Amino acid sequence: MLRPGVTGRVLASFERVCDLVTGIGEVVALAWDGIGNGPLNVVLEGRPDAVLPVGARFFVNTCVLTVGDVTFDLARAELWDARPDWDALRARRTQVAAAACAARRSNAGLQSGSLLKQAGPAVEAAVAAFREAWQRGARIELMVAASGLCGLGSGLTPAGDDWLAGWLLAQHLSEDLRGLRSTEGWHGLEGLIADITPGRTTTLSRAYLQCAAAGEADETWHALLQALARDSMTSLPVYQSIDAILSHGDTSGATMLAGFFTGVAMSDPCPPTPAPDCC
Repeated sequence: MLRPGVTGRVLASFERVCDLVTGIGEVVALAWDGIGNGPLNVVLEGRPDAVLPVGARFFVNTCVLTVGDVTFDLARAELWDARPDWDALRARRTQVAAAACAARRSNAGLQSGSLLKQAGPAVEAAVAAFREAWQRGARIELMVAASGLCGLGSGLTPAGDDWLAGWLLAQHLSEDLRGLRSTEGWHGLEGLIADITPGRTTTLSRAYLQCAAAGEADETWHALLQALARDSMTSLPVYQSIDAILSHGDTSGATMLAGFFTGVAMSDPCPPTPAPDCC
């Protein structure tokens, strides 16, 4: 996105992140002070020398980014691949699904319903409609339900979008995406997001949804997926990764986890809890 000649403005500015948006709606986030790699992130070595106020103009000239009165040298930037190794993860799909199921069952706070309660009753109801449409294979109703989730809630990344982003990531574990590429209905995950997001959600949230649809995620999700695929079902790395995701925002991490767990369970339902051997 930060190509020579690109211009735009500061979309949002926070203590450790500054979101930039181009004239055609592309988003990139300048991040520092412990914010790690992500699909939209340019991770800085230190804090900017000055405040980067909302509305300030930026432009890119060769390998230099200028935001207001502050310049950033991009010449030494190291590229990071935001896509997990989905081929390897799909090869371990049964393990990933079983590990996700075990993690939820061993901690009531990780049950999708418990995670989702933080998002509020409107999001819970929209998710219920989405799941019902999925179970019945009603593609038109599924599109309507996805549209109802998009932009539902407040903030730069509404809770409905957070849930959808987690669900989208889970779909990349499936070999056939359950017909989402069918010309009869959805034309791929990226096509879905392109169809439902215009005018429904924020610029930043739409960018994150596009990343999730493309199978891109930040490094905390990479760590969780790797742990689910590699480690024992109740291993410490799994819980450490979950804790890191739960720390994202007030409810964003929890709601995205709820979407991911639900998405995995839709394709790979948890087996029934075994009955005890004795009384």
